[in-house]
Order: sequence, then C-alpha cells, then structure tokens
Amino acid sequence: MVGDALSGQPPGEPTEEFVMDTRTYHPSREFEKQLGDLAKLVQDKGWEFLGDAIAQLIADADAQRVERVEHEAARIAFVAQHETFGLAQLARYKRFVSLLRAIRAMFRGDKVVTAELDRFNRANSGRPRKAQPEAA
Repeated sequence: MVGDALSGQPPGEPTEEFVMDTRTYHPSREFEKQLGDLAKLVQDKGWEFLGDAIAQLIADADAQRVERVEHEAARIAFVAQHETFGLAQLARYKRFVSLLRAIRAMFRGDKVVTAELDRFNRANSGRPRKAQPEAA
C-alpha cells in the first residue's frame, strides 16, 4: 500500500508491505464500481480527512476507469493478434510437415538422409514411452 494521510505515512511513499510484495494485485471484480461509489459517497456527504485523501480517491476512481478501458483494448488486441499468429503458425506447420513427409518418403531407403531428418522429429512430451516388447 502506498502511504497517504489515512495510513500515517507521507503520500507517495510505499509501505514495507507494498515493497515486499511484487506480485500484481487483482482485486475483486466489483473494485472499480466500489471505488467510484466510495468516492461519490465521500464527496456527496462532504466528509473531510487530513491531507488530500478525498482528492486522491476521486483521481483514483477516474484513473481506474480510463486505465480499465485502455487495458481492455490492449487485451482485445492481444487476443486478436494471438489468434492471427496461431492460424498463420498452423498453416506454416502444415506446409513444414507436408514437405518433411515428402522428403522422408523420397529418401526412405537412404539411411544417411533419414538420419539427418531425425532431428526434425517432434520433441518428447516428457512422458515415458511404453516399453517395447523384445523380439524373440
């Protein structure tokens, strides 16, 4: 939490709790509405506190609304770009696999070429393979 008139610390100075925790905080889905509602309530009631806590609360509510819109636009753009990239990558992969299969088929009997093509096998998924029964 950043220090302010309510926390007893000078405005803008982070508390130890804030400095120690570097994870992004994700409040409840209702936070934006609650922030705006509290700012409006304090303003409507004419409550006063030491320092600029009320002005900061109102500024925070305004900033939250603006930044939420920007964040949502960035998220939508990312999702669209991610989808476009995924589809293009799939098309590239299909062409890669088709050509690789054609080359393997052409050089099926050439052990040197098939050994070179082994590096294009898919990576192991990490699961151990089932034991192959030994031929008698």
